[in-house]
Amino acid sequence: MNSVIKNAMTPGKASRASLLPLILLTCMGAQAATFTGTVVDINGNPVVGAMVTLEPSWPGPTYVTAFSDPDGRFSLPDQVNYRRGSEFQVAIRALGYELVDSSMEEAGDGVSLTVIARATDNQVASAPASAWLQNKANHDTTSTFVLDCVGCHQVPSPEFRHYAAAIADIPGTDRDAIRHASYDALVKYMNFLSAEEFGRGPEAGPPDASRVYEVGDGPRVIDYLSANFTDRMDSVSGYDWGAPLAVTPQTAIMEYEVPRPNAIREVLLLGEPKQLWAADVASNAIVKIDPESGYTSSLEVPSDTPVGPHSLHRGPDGSLWVAPFITSVVGHLDVNDGTWDTWRMQTVNGTPTGIHDLSFGADHTLLTDNDGLVWFSDIVNNAVGYLDPDTGAIDHYMAPPVLDRATTGTALYGLVMTSDREEIWFSQLNIGSIGSFNVVTREFGLSFQLPLNSGPRRLSISDDDILYVPLYGTGQLVEYDTKTNTQIGIYDMPDMASAPYAVTWDPVRKVVWIPTSNTDVIYRFDPADKSFSVLPMPRTGAFLRMVDIDPDTGNLVTSYANIVGHVHGPRMALIIDPGDGAYR
Repeated sequence: MNSVIKNAMTPGKASRASLLPLILLTCMGAQAATFTGTVVDINGNPVVGAMVTLEPSWPGPTYVTAFSDPDGRFSLPDQVNYRRGSEFQVAIRALGYELVDSSMEEAGDGVSLTVIARATDNQVASAPASAWLQNKANHDTTSTFVLDCVGCHQVPSPEFRHYAAAIADIPGTDRDAIRHASYDALVKYMNFLSAEEFGRGPEAGPPDASRVYEVGDGPRVIDYLSANFTDRMDSVSGYDWGAPLAVTPQTAIMEYEVPRPNAIREVLLLGEPKQLWAADVASNAIVKIDPESGYTSSLEVPSDTPVGPHSLHRGPDGSLWVAPFITSVVGHLDVNDGTWDTWRMQTVNGTPTGIHDLSFGADHTLLTDNDGLVWFSDIVNNAVGYLDPDTGAIDHYMAPPVLDRATTGTALYGLVMTSDREEIWFSQLNIGSIGSFNVVTREFGLSFQLPLNSGPRRLSISDDDILYVPLYGTGQLVEYDTKTNTQIGIYDMPDMASAPYAVTWDPVRKVVWIPTSNTDVIYRFDPADKSFSVLPMPRTGAFLRMVDIDPDTGNLVTSYANIVGHVHGPRMALIIDPGDGAYR
């Protein structure tokens, strides 16, 4: 068996996201029932916790990843069908290691792969973006920076680091002025892209970019960039995941790449047989992906204006609910017969809404109140509201001002419903606040204040009505009892620059899954002992937003959601088997 380094795309497959250096191998034996292997260093010692990724040339997942155990051994999932004569590419991601070579041989009823890796002090190819933020002395300042700049893309991304290197290479003596002017131009460009993205709405008036993702305090961001990113940024060392790995020998990550251009955001697994349904916010499309074949198709949300499907919710009957990114159109799709219902959502005075989340409960499934009303958060009008699916009637309730907090740009954001279906809880991203609203009395209740730079985003709720809130800016998790209205605790993430975007309660495992936008990992939080463990992704640039849990298998369903369209990085749907057998 000969192996060669190959960076080209495999014939027969569409676009490819960049992996670490790839090695091309050909399986010459009979169809394999098993695919196992070992990761060792150049001295033959096992490499623990390495992600071994295969890019097969046959139908199915675009990439398949397994983790090496304490003996360096790994095994790829049985459901992946390896075929005689098939080519595939191999890559690894392991902090502090780089791929050297790989070889393969027949082993019983399958094949065995040996991967050789070399230790390296420079983790530039394997560490996440947050690794460059670890040594910043002032955590509050860094938290504010994360909240300002990691809404659409990781910072510092490879493209950002290349920009910093170009600045560092400019000849001259006035380095501070050159750096400041360069970062000033960068921030202006980011705001231009934000205004362009949020300007795709109807003539009635698009959402105001300054209310959502615009860099509101440009001078503050420019000063931070100028002070903290002063070199070529082509080296980083000493980073670790900060918590034990939440993996087993059976853990498997299946990634499905979608033909570009796209701006894949959220993903659910629905239907029979189960299909992946992904929101493409750059279009009116829901992308349907067959996990067995990898084939994709597109379903248009019926609308005479741009929709930009944004938030996806599983209906109690297994249907798909879609909340918009661009206009005030909520959609409902019967995934079995392909029929749509849509509702045009406007406030009572005719202005558009900015719907973000629809109400859901502990199992992450759409949950109505006891009158059958679907509740939603409105980030444009800082309001909660309801839709009556039977009549199309809607109403809005504007959130009251919060003492000592801003009255503009408040962005009422995440939304969940308690088990009695009488109360909703919400987060207000830009003012560090969470609060409640009684859907029976139609009155706002408690408001709980966090630091301004905390950035509470998409919250979740447990079977016992315990609220979990990710703090995007400060990199923490809040645990709050909605029955007694007391904070149970606030916990630092293993990486506090990870930008935790959302949380999902797991009703079987009784844990919280926390996707992050800046660290390429999903955290697992166990409320029983308040411990974290970490499930890393096999590639850098893995901007994660939502995680759903398939109610039948317990598999995690998520996506690499790099938006807007100008943002570089992987855009994929993922199915992750944690390998713990909890749902069997």
